[in-house]
Amino acid sequence: MENTRVQLRKEFIQKQEILNNAKTQLKSEFIGLDAVIDDIIASVCPWFLFPDIQEKPVIINLWGLTGVGKSSLVCRLAELLGFSNRHYRFDMGEIANSERLNIHNQLRDLSIKENKRPVIISLDEFQHAKSIDEESKERIRSEDRIIWKLLDNGKFDVDLASYHDAQRISDEISFIEHMISNNVKVKNGIVTRNKMLCIETKHYYHLSTVSEKERKNLINEKNKGELKFIHETLYELFYRAAPHIFKNEFEVRSKLLSFNEMETLSFVRLILESTLQPRKIDCSKSIIFVIGNLDEAYTMSHNYNPDLSADEFHELSKKITIPVIKRALHKRFRNEQIARLGNTHIIYPAFSSDNFKKIILMELAKVKNVVKKKMNIEIQFDESIVEMIFSEGVYPTQGTRPIFTTIHQLINSRFGKIASELIINSSDADLIKFSYINENILIEFYKKAKVIFSIEEKQELKLHNLRKCKKDDMQAITAVHESGHAICSIFLMKTIPEVIYSITADADSSGFIYTKYQWKYISKKEIIKRIAVYLGGYTAEKIIFGHDNLTTGAESDIESATTFISRMLRCSGMGDIPANYGMSELGANSYLKDDKYINKTIKEYFNAAKELSETTILNNENIFLKFADYLSDNSTMSKGLIIDFCKQYCPEFSESDIILNGDNLFYREHLKQKSKNIKKVPALISLNSMEISLNKNSEKV
Repeated sequence: MENTRVQLRKEFIQKQEILNNAKTQLKSEFIGLDAVIDDIIASVCPWFLFPDIQEKPVIINLWGLTGVGKSSLVCRLAELLGFSNRHYRFDMGEIANSERLNIHNQLRDLSIKENKRPVIISLDEFQHAKSIDEESKERIRSEDRIIWKLLDNGKFDVDLASYHDAQRISDEISFIEHMISNNVKVKNGIVTRNKMLCIETKHYYHLSTVSEKERKNLINEKNKGELKFIHETLYELFYRAAPHIFKNEFEVRSKLLSFNEMETLSFVRLILESTLQPRKIDCSKSIIFVIGNLDEAYTMSHNYNPDLSADEFHELSKKITIPVIKRALHKRFRNEQIARLGNTHIIYPAFSSDNFKKIILMELAKVKNVVKKKMNIEIQFDESIVEMIFSEGVYPTQGTRPIFTTIHQLINSRFGKIASELIINSSDADLIKFSYINENILIEFYKKAKVIFSIEEKQELKLHNLRKCKKDDMQAITAVHESGHAICSIFLMKTIPEVIYSITADADSSGFIYTKYQWKYISKKEIIKRIAVYLGGYTAEKIIFGHDNLTTGAESDIESATTFISRMLRCSGMGDIPANYGMSELGANSYLKDDKYINKTIKEYFNAAKELSETTILNNENIFLKFADYLSDNSTMSKGLIIDFCKQYCPEFSESDIILNGDNLFYREHLKQKSKNIKKVPALISLNSMEISLNKNSEKV
């Protein structure tokens, strides 16, 4: 007993050390994911230490944008824990979108090797396993039920052979029975009587079911001395159909080559019977990673603009909570399915600018190590190279993948020429330095700290060129348009934009303004002001260029404004009657139908907002024109510069009017003021109250 305890303690300490080492290693390899790794290790720990005591799988849900390291982290974790050979990954996207792939087929191999053993299962791209479509209708896929059984208690039935395999085995039985009825004799798996009949009949039976290679093998056997009763091409099929009976194909072969015809028939019948009986699979000792991208939670995921701040996306992603995730899941899955996913939802943040730069440095370090190992030369990357890769390769919502391809394109692809130059120059350089200067990549070759020769190549940076100031009509229009939004935001919503762009690398946008309101609600008094901000670009163009020179640049603004006010009136109770107004007869009991009133009210709000935006811009025309003039020559305007301009060119501007913290603007103080003068009612002692008190006390006794 004492020895057992000592052994258990030793195993526990060893496993704990493996977990700690895995945590440290993962943090060194996956930048910006320390908190995520801590959560994953904490969730994995009970399973890894005591898998035998769990009665159902441990479910860990990993949600995040694409390219943030969800799948790769799980694969690396499996490797560090010694589970590489017991890590089974299922791509739910491939399964959902393919008629040939089937989750039953993919789980068959798991059932053969790992029944009742601790394993790691990854259900990747899980968002594609949805049971509710975009129209909120249920998708019926019978094969998906096994997924939810797996996630429930880890126990389910699976067919060990496909219909096609079972049919082939059945055909082989028919062939054997036919041969026996025609007096074919077999000894040790070899036909000893009526060999030619066997060959001709076997060829007939297999004509429509075997490959061309198998047919040729069958025909060639006419010219051989021995004929196997069961052809070798069927050994793999028999093993695949009954893996729980045999260790491998060699065991199947050994048995078949020891049987006569009747024993062979019994043997193949046994395989068919086994094939037709579902196998009980027990994955209750497993840990299951549910991995997916939820666009409904990461609402920024469809924005591919590389000019948007990675830090802003990072901050937005940190505000995504488990309730937000569950609400997003509700649009894809039924309630009972969401419940089976459990409550361990680990949410990946988007990468910050600092994270991206560290990832770039880590990838460049890998390049250095490879070159050092293969060419025995040190590589040095100037800071300008890091900035170039960051500028060209970072798309905040797409994670690390664009960075990897950018490094390959800008750096790795040059090593062929570098090797060639070293040979041509008969150089024994000991250091190669990369830098980016004046739109050229400069590669300098050093020996003993002195440059011995260099290569300079023009490098066209596609995003850099798109970001260049054009100083044309398009930039002027955009400068005026975005300045109109900015003025309305500053003076109506008391909010300074984080940044204004009049040139952007995004193909779908000429420019944009990014604003963060500091309060978390929408009040009725600000509805017209918010619409005025939406219309600020349209109004600004009209004021500066005239009605006839208005452009279509306000299309998305007008759509957003219409959607906003429609939602406020139809769903949020911001009209005269706090009712839910529907667009159709669907759900008639839940909606009030009055499109005439809604449309009339929307027009009234739009007219008021249009007038307000015009008044606001005209009242602050000087600062508006300074914004527009600056942005017509420069691609961007930072928050600090916006404030400086306001102080210099707008006497009415006061920085103290800007809302920097929206936590206590009105509601809490108003509530406190309303309640502070309420006095307590004097306590009245009565016989009845005493009796009640006595009764309560007696109940407790």
